[in-house]
Amino acid sequence: MPDSGRAGWWSVPELRLLGLGLPLELLWEIAQYPLYDVWHQNDWGYILYGLVHCTLGDLLILLLAYGVVAGLTRDRFWYRKRPVVGGLMFTLLGATYTAYSEINNVWIKGTWGYMELMPLVPVLGVGGMPLLQWLLIPPVLVWLMRQFDDRHRLS
Repeated sequence: MPDSGRAGWWSVPELRLLGLGLPLELLWEIAQYPLYDVWHQNDWGYILYGLVHCTLGDLLILLLAYGVVAGLTRDRFWYRKRPVVGGLMFTLLGATYTAYSEINNVWIKGTWGYMELMPLVPVLGVGGMPLLQWLLIPPVLVWLMRQFDDRHRLS
């Protein structure tokens, strides 16, 4: 018999995704933030605003990419039965949006820029760290969601 106290919000896959994704996205943003010129050109209040803004944006990208995969597979729990195919789509959607966003904001709008230490992806000219973020974090989240499913036997 399932423990109804344990299920609650954690049984909603989108909320679980956000709960697991928040610390990963925040830590990544903190680690890569000095590679952007915003870190060096503004006061601490603006830097904090930028970290919050970017982290919330990352969570929105996660949620939208997850929703697209759920729509394509017609299954909100796609990570259970289709972790490889769903995870690949999830990862590619996030990475594609990130490449678009970096090109748009760095090279077209000039909203932010890179410091010299930011590795650039050849041909695309986008930062290697934000692209790496979206190649690593989504698969880790799929794995974590499956681990929590196995431990808590949620339906």
